[in-house]
Amino acid sequence: MDEKLSREHEMILDAVRYWVKKQCPRTETMAWDESNQLPPEILSKFKELDLWAMGVDEQFGGTGRDWLGITLVVETLAEMEPVLAGLYATDMWGAATIAAMGTEEQKASFLPQLTEGKLPLARVKPSQPLEETIQFRQGQSGWILNGACKQVDFAQQAQMLVVQATAENNPDLTSQFLLSPSSEGVEISPLETLGYRSAGSCSIELHDVYLSLEAILGQVEKINPMAAALAQGAWNLLMAAQATGMAQGAMAYALEHAKGRVQFNQPIGNFPAIREKLTELSVMIRASRLMVRTAAALADAGQKYHAEAAQALLMASSTAEKAGLEGIQILGGYGYSLEYDAQRYFRNAMQLVCSGVEKSSLYATIGKSMGLTP
Repeated sequence: MDEKLSREHEMILDAVRYWVKKQCPRTETMAWDESNQLPPEILSKFKELDLWAMGVDEQFGGTGRDWLGITLVVETLAEMEPVLAGLYATDMWGAATIAAMGTEEQKASFLPQLTEGKLPLARVKPSQPLEETIQFRQGQSGWILNGACKQVDFAQQAQMLVVQATAENNPDLTSQFLLSPSSEGVEISPLETLGYRSAGSCSIELHDVYLSLEAILGQVEKINPMAAALAQGAWNLLMAAQATGMAQGAMAYALEHAKGRVQFNQPIGNFPAIREKLTELSVMIRASRLMVRTAAALADAGQKYHAEAAQALLMASSTAEKAGLEGIQILGGYGYSLEYDAQRYFRNAMQLVCSGVEKSSLYATIGKSMGLTP
């Protein structure tokens, strides 16, 4: 694959890097993590970058979906502030999901708002490892949802929830619903998390939540398996870009320390054990980045990319976890101190791995692409 970016993508990359350097200095991002919230003014300034249009087709006010550009934004943000990266990634996933699965009326209603960054979303997907469930059934004139999801990032600031639920009488039938957080029967409780502490994470319980027939994304009797696979592929691709950026940030922080920390009259980065850790991380990060860009290129070409996105996330999430752990080890005792950022990179990486990555699903997707079916 050609690693050289186009002039337009280089401009996107430079603009985001400049904004992050100016608006997200390390001291500020550490303070946001400690206070468990992002300042509203930062969110406002972020939206002024006008990056949301890349996730929406031109007919709905966007510039045409550009997966490579989107993943570049997510990766660059995640190097310093993964919460902003996750917020943007969730909205881009929502735009792709509505475009792939929604009715024409839903697209016309929601996509123009997403183009302008005026419809913050939260993805409500029960965790299979934790055996969470959200079920739906059809009432006289609408849908009724019941169940719970133990962790939903960005729920506090979301104006719309995209809820994945299974049919009560058919566990093989899964649908997505568009739900207002203020709907009757929705119980949202703030949640303390290991990482992503400023993401506004919450637990959500649904008690006989009534929705109109139009609240289902698409049509229940016309579930499109390919559209559902592409929506999941979009999520995996965005999470892979985020994990790659987090790994890059952790490695860069550890590398700076290794060059500046002197022991026995030389930087500790010169010691073989430290040098090997950093060089191995650099290889893994480059591999992750290439896998993300390969999947993004397939998506931009209109080809199937869900297997490649799953491969990218499997690689990138492992790389982010390793980078976080190695960063703490390279800093030694400093790595555990709240005055240093190594512990934040590690906590965020573990949060992503534990809550945003279902490896069994990734294995199933990749295995199916290889002709291996359960």
